[in-house]
Amino acid sequence: MTAKSPTIQDSKKTLNKTIARLIGGVTVLFALIAAFPNFSFLPNISIYEEISKPVVFVGLMVAMIIIKPFSTSKSMAKILGKFTWLLDLLLIAIIIIFAGTYLHEIIVEKPELFPSWIHVDSDPMIRVFEGQPLWIIIVALVTTAALLMMNVRVWGWPIVIVALVGSVYAVCTALLTYFGLTNNSVFLTYKLGALDPLTEIRKFLIIGDAHSLLGRFPSILLRIVMPFIVLGSIFAVTGGGTSLIRLAFNLTRKMRGGPAHAAILSSSLFGTMSGGPVVNVLSTGVLTIPMMLKRKFTGTFSGGVEAAASSGGQIVPPVMGIAAFFLANFTGVNYSLVIIAALIPAILYYFSLFLSVVFESRKLNIEPIGEVTDDIKMKKQDWLNLLIIVVPIAIIIAVLASGLFSVTAAGLLALIALIPLSFIDPEIRKRPSILLSAFGDASLNAGRILLLFMAVGVIDSSLSATGFPNAFGNLLLSSGNNLQTFSIFGLNITLSANIFLIVVLIITMISALILGMGMPTLPAYANVAIVVGGALTTLGLSFFTSHMFVFYFAVASAITPPVAIAAFAASSITGEDPFKTGFAAVRVGITMFIVPFIFVFYPELLLINDAFIADKMTGEFIPSRPNGFETQQFLSIIPRTLLALYLISSALSNFDIKMISNWEKYLRLGLAVLILTIPVSIHGPAVIISLVLLFYHHKKSLVNKIT
Repeated sequence: MTAKSPTIQDSKKTLNKTIARLIGGVTVLFALIAAFPNFSFLPNISIYEEISKPVVFVGLMVAMIIIKPFSTSKSMAKILGKFTWLLDLLLIAIIIIFAGTYLHEIIVEKPELFPSWIHVDSDPMIRVFEGQPLWIIIVALVTTAALLMMNVRVWGWPIVIVALVGSVYAVCTALLTYFGLTNNSVFLTYKLGALDPLTEIRKFLIIGDAHSLLGRFPSILLRIVMPFIVLGSIFAVTGGGTSLIRLAFNLTRKMRGGPAHAAILSSSLFGTMSGGPVVNVLSTGVLTIPMMLKRKFTGTFSGGVEAAASSGGQIVPPVMGIAAFFLANFTGVNYSLVIIAALIPAILYYFSLFLSVVFESRKLNIEPIGEVTDDIKMKKQDWLNLLIIVVPIAIIIAVLASGLFSVTAAGLLALIALIPLSFIDPEIRKRPSILLSAFGDASLNAGRILLLFMAVGVIDSSLSATGFPNAFGNLLLSSGNNLQTFSIFGLNITLSANIFLIVVLIITMISALILGMGMPTLPAYANVAIVVGGALTTLGLSFFTSHMFVFYFAVASAITPPVAIAAFAASSITGEDPFKTGFAAVRVGITMFIVPFIFVFYPELLLINDAFIADKMTGEFIPSRPNGFETQQFLSIIPRTLLALYLISSALSNFDIKMISNWEKYLRLGLAVLILTIPVSIHGPAVIISLVLLFYHHKKSLVNKIT
């Protein structure tokens, strides 16, 4: 019996996965139809979002319960024994009841969306003045608890702990406000305390336009993200990815880095479609990492390069990742403009990665491959497979550039094109069921993302109800004013406002990295953006620039120890220590931590008007902030940034043309910082000294080589 148990268990898991895929797949198909844009040449088949959201919610959450049932949880079995399956049934019942309650409230609030024969005998104004039925509040609170339990099961404790802290904080401030114990502290005052609490719970958990459980976060999934989730999943199972890697090897074969450069190139292109660092590492890394090891790169460096390159796929236009769609929605900036804003920072990041590989290959004396070997030779089928990648990306770019259709339309049209294009791959023609399997996997990914949205929604609701983000922003502003002038031993010292801005940015960076540990980019970005995103605007940043800053460090959290999920995935291929791989990824991808600080002070790098302060009323605290694009500043900062990145990459590699001494390493790092400063009286001489230093280094290396 013991020998058969694993087989039976595996069969149950396979059956559960099949059922979950089926339910999730049907749900996602419904979601795509519901969100289908209205083209003039096609009949309108879209469904009101308020009606489709609860349906999608039930389908995806039931799929999550089936794929990750509590009946297989050992810890839960210790509590409930053989009756753990009852908990799964209870959770499904709670999900369905909540969806029904949501629809009930929608009928009350927006009866015009439903046929006249569907109505609820309830006046919305009576609810405002006389309070809410208690059963609605109970359903909301029980559902919230159930969703947090499911998050623990699927994602673990980190995101749930943050949600619980936010909820406890909101409850405590509400109680303190109710009993008059706030002592006039803005951080202890529940801003909605004067209103009917039951009405507010209903608003924030049931039917609130932005902050409810089925508010703006699930709306982003339903209206924007869903086609791209399916697109990435189908793209991953076609031969396009392998052919893309082979093309990258061909393009970089004459470079010293060879496979390392190929990993950077292929991971950036693959990552923009997959949008996930771990998926990217496991998809491209299994091919690129062995090739790097074969060329004598160390295991930690190979894993670090792959992790850094794969994580950077989330900042590469045109698709980027789920968090980028959320950024566009949260800031109110059109996604096509987000793509433009991300372009130059992404180029700078991958330029730095290329430099790191160049210096490492020089240090290890690795020579270019030169010739085309059989394992990287492009065959006719490879060129055909590239159409699977090129055409959908071209459609996305063309649709967004036209400005005639939405981001959803771009994703759906690319998806519609990708499905027949997939049959270019012989494997897909042999087994079309691969596409169905990929579609089912996409639905499960959508369910996991929706679960994350639920937890993030609880955090957003809790902090919005307390007014914490606004209070935090005001605290930063008042702290900045106090910091500008202070006394030490009777001596008055005045600091530049920019110094305080840098301090706040560093704190924000650390917050994003800590909250992003072990989490996908989306919750890492959302958690910090909710608290700090708006607060940074009080210091002189535009709303969009402050969110781009947070977004970058949410992406960087995937390679930052101690929980660097992308580096851990790479170490599973190399067999090296995951912590060492994480530190290698940080060293190689150091630009991810530098570029955000650059575009804060030089928003010209983001190219779009939303990166600048809109008017004089905003951002007066930091007087040096530009109010619009300055061509001269743009033409100045681009070459200075390239020079600074060259100095930093070579210093961290301890190698340029030859080994770099310690004094020169620290000099290069110091000059890089000075080059990026705003006053020309500082960065001008720094540029000259840097060029002289590099000339001296290269000339001395050449002389030594000749002699």
